[in-house]
Amino acid sequence: MKKLFIVASAFFLTFAACKKDKKTDPEPIPTPVTPADPNASQKQQAKETYAKLAFAMYDDSYQGAINLKNKITAFLANRTSQNYTDCKTAWLSVRDIYGLTETFRFVDGPIDNPADGPEGFINAWPMDEAFVDYVVGSPTVGIINNATTYPTIDEATLLSANENGGEKNISLGFHAIEFLLWGQDLSATAAGMRPYTDYLITGGTAANQMRRAQYLSVTMDILIAGLKQVKDAWDPTISGNYRETFVGMDNNTAIRKMFNSLSVLAGTELSGERMQTAYDNSDQEDEHSCFSDNTHKDLYANAKGMEILFKGSYTRTNATVVSGYSLKDLSDLYDSSKSTDLVNAISNSITKIIAIPAPFDQAILGASPDRPKVLAGINALLDQDTKTKAIALALGIQL
Repeated sequence: MKKLFIVASAFFLTFAACKKDKKTDPEPIPTPVTPADPNASQKQQAKETYAKLAFAMYDDSYQGAINLKNKITAFLANRTSQNYTDCKTAWLSVRDIYGLTETFRFVDGPIDNPADGPEGFINAWPMDEAFVDYVVGSPTVGIINNATTYPTIDEATLLSANENGGEKNISLGFHAIEFLLWGQDLSATAAGMRPYTDYLITGGTAANQMRRAQYLSVTMDILIAGLKQVKDAWDPTISGNYRETFVGMDNNTAIRKMFNSLSVLAGTELSGERMQTAYDNSDQEDEHSCFSDNTHKDLYANAKGMEILFKGSYTRTNATVVSGYSLKDLSDLYDSSKSTDLVNAISNSITKIIAIPAPFDQAILGASPDRPKVLAGINALLDQDTKTKAIALALGIQL
């Protein structure tokens, strides 16, 4: 009996142990298997095309800035009217290229990353020109004419001054250079008419000609450094840069960034900040390139840049075509009808913007018969944004 009891006890303990194991170590629940994305390869190709376009367009902008720097250097070495005109021509040329790159903004990328993006040193506006140099009725205002507060005009001084005391206190970038070349625009039919003699020591106009020349040169150097920073971030020959991060990014995250750029530029920045504000206020101070009367071309370049991004093809300044599997190609896989709608909407925006006559600062005036053309451009961009959101949603992306 004692032996039987021992055997029975052993059986009971074994059974109990089995019950305990079942309580603490249940059968594992199978992990759901996420279906492979059938369009993963195409999304990867679209990312790589985007990166190629970004590098090509920023590289062309950088090369254009180098050309502008060379023209400024030549002018400051030999301050003639023709050399001064050459500087203006070079500025207009690089603006045509840089305006295309605005389509890569609004995604915390290399250009406008909050940590170190140089956009504020490249394209900040609107600008209070009196913060930099003299204006009509105030011949002694501005950094150039204030040697007491700004005894030295160098990179550190101008970088620290940018937006110091107010967002319109722009000391750097394309528009600071534009003002130094054209001066105030005081004409209804022509751009600013700053004379080249503002830079002459002998027989010069205005005061502080050497400080003005130094300002122009230093600001140009800072612009080039900013463009180089962005260009290098997309350079395929540089390891560990943003391009490498982007092409390795989660596909849907990257595709969302592309669509977000298109949406914000069309629906908020271009239609709103750059057109609606100027339209509502009828004030040339609110237009983008108010000194050179180049705003109509700025608007076109911004709109054209969005077309380049969506269609995935860009012709470089050396005539080389950079292209690849595009965002449009990807969109066609999900909803070809909505994809075509966006193509047509972008084309319509470009057409409406081209129809706005130059100078833009006259078209926005309350009595101008051309005001409806400005409004038509704004509405076309808003419709484009609607179409952008629609095709993005077809890809499962909520903007």
